[in-house]
Amino acid sequence: MIISAFSRYALSACVAAAMLAGCSGSQPPIGAPGTVPQTSAIAMHADRGKSSAEPSTSSADLIYATNGCDGTCVISYPQGKLVASISAGGYMYAGDCVDSDGNVFIANGASVVEYAHGGTTPIQTLNLPGDSAAGCSIDPSTGNLAVVFSESGANVAIFPNATGAPTTYESHIVSLYCGYDNSGNLFVSGLNGHLAGLSELPVGKSDFAVLSITSNFDGVGQVQWDGSHITVEGRDEHDIKVSRLKITGSKARVVGETRFGGIRNAFQSWIYGNKIMIPYGTRGFLINKISVWAYPKGGKPVIKFGQFGELTKFGGVTFSQAPK
Repeated sequence: MIISAFSRYALSACVAAAMLAGCSGSQPPIGAPGTVPQTSAIAMHADRGKSSAEPSTSSADLIYATNGCDGTCVISYPQGKLVASISAGGYMYAGDCVDSDGNVFIANGASVVEYAHGGTTPIQTLNLPGDSAAGCSIDPSTGNLAVVFSESGANVAIFPNATGAPTTYESHIVSLYCGYDNSGNLFVSGLNGHLAGLSELPVGKSDFAVLSITSNFDGVGQVQWDGSHITVEGRDEHDIKVSRLKITGSKARVVGETRFGGIRNAFQSWIYGNKIMIPYGTRGFLINKISVWAYPKGGKPVIKFGQFGELTKFGGVTFSQAPK
């Protein structure tokens, strides 16, 4: 989410009643910079079961775009053709993420629903101790699943190996989005008072620490690992952008920015290798297009998939590679 950094910033006054929170963030797919070999924990997770998949989708690379197709649209990559739909994820702030096996996790209100690559029948449903989940992130080193959801106090849930019941944490900021780096440190973006904030749960720790941001920073959107840096989405009066951060101890410093031309509004993107996929709109508050940009170059898109319904308002996208 990028536009929503500011839409949800405005909504933050209502957080005590019903915070529209999310934890987007992605891991690069297998073979992309920053990925790590599959651990035994992830291998055990993969053996849990598979949902049914159509032959035409199970062997193809796929985009999962939430809040479309009365749930989530499944779109072929790079052709950009609608090939299936899933009932989960049918609200504006829903997000999704994928593990190293291509299993996709879709935020679905008070739960997160898992599907095999190309499948339309759930593998499992993970229940949250709250509501309004808007995204998720998989720890590439352990297979743990993190979700930010709506709840007072502790509103960051971590499911060990993406199964069972979660452990919950308080990020000490108004939690909006989250993402793991390649070492398993979890970062949450959001609001620290009236300013953009970033909080970290380091590996092996039991409490989040709010980071001191040493550069001019206005990102409160999606958090991702791009292979070298933690990134946070935001926008200024001119452009939608992704800020690259260097984390040193308790400090975060902006070391680079990627800007995107021709976008008015955008939601939760997905960084994969040297590309970034963004659901966006060019007028009003519609989010009815998906395109791909070179990353970290930005500028103009290198692939355009067109428009998916005049009134579509996509929540997020994730890219799932076909199992090899």
